[in-house]
Amino acid sequence: MKRLRPVVLVLSALFFAPSGASAWPADVSQRIAKDALRLLPQSLAEIFRTHELEIFADGRASKMKALPLLYAELPKGRLSPSTKAELGQELTLRAKDLRGPDFRAAVIALGAAYRLAVDLADPAVGEGLGNDAKAGAIRREFYAFVTANLDKIPVVVVAPESMRLDLDGIPAFLDEVLGKTPAQSGMLREEAQEGGRVLRAAEIDFRSPVFAVASTAYSRSVNAVAATWIAVWRKAGGDMQRQKPLRLIKPRPTTTRRDE
Repeated sequence: MKRLRPVVLVLSALFFAPSGASAWPADVSQRIAKDALRLLPQSLAEIFRTHELEIFADGRASKMKALPLLYAELPKGRLSPSTKAELGQELTLRAKDLRGPDFRAAVIALGAAYRLAVDLADPAVGEGLGNDAKAGAIRREFYAFVTANLDKIPVVVVAPESMRLDLDGIPAFLDEVLGKTPAQSGMLREEAQEGGRVLRAAEIDFRSPVFAVASTAYSRSVNAVAATWIAVWRKAGGDMQRQKPLRLIKPRPTTTRRDE
């Protein structure tokens, strides 16, 4: 029997791993995409809302060539020139298809492209977190905390200038987003434990540095998705009117076992 080369095994693991196994859980990434809608021109946001189910289904089953390349490089904190080039080609194709005969399919494909940006700011995938058993426990509790507190995480525009980027500037911008993630991964590793013990999700609240990491990472993810969508839409000549400013969501206090 012919033995598979290591790179093939890596890519196979990326394609067939359970959803959310190596990045934001599916419900978190979809919530990020929905929050990104508030940064879009209303015409595009309304179209996306109309096709929400199809967009998320297409995102889960995506065969975008850039996707496995991107996920293989997430732990490194940087995107290689070849991956950035593939990202550029993928997004250029999305813009071209929007001017083609099947606008509905093109819109769904563009919506599904949130997958290319949504996980770049996830601190639980950076190599700064590590790959040992403790890292796995931190990742599990961090995701549980974020999932349980989505309505308490404030959303802010981290890089307002990114909303005005041309499509050609998006791959480099996404590389910058990823480049800031390793430091947050290291902070998560440090702050998610106390006396060597990994904090449980129920022990973390909005005063914790872990909440600060989650909040910043979440907003950076929203920003990356919105900037990507807007650049493609602008390149395709889409309607850029009625782009409302983001409404901030103020965090609400949570209780922890230490407060009881």
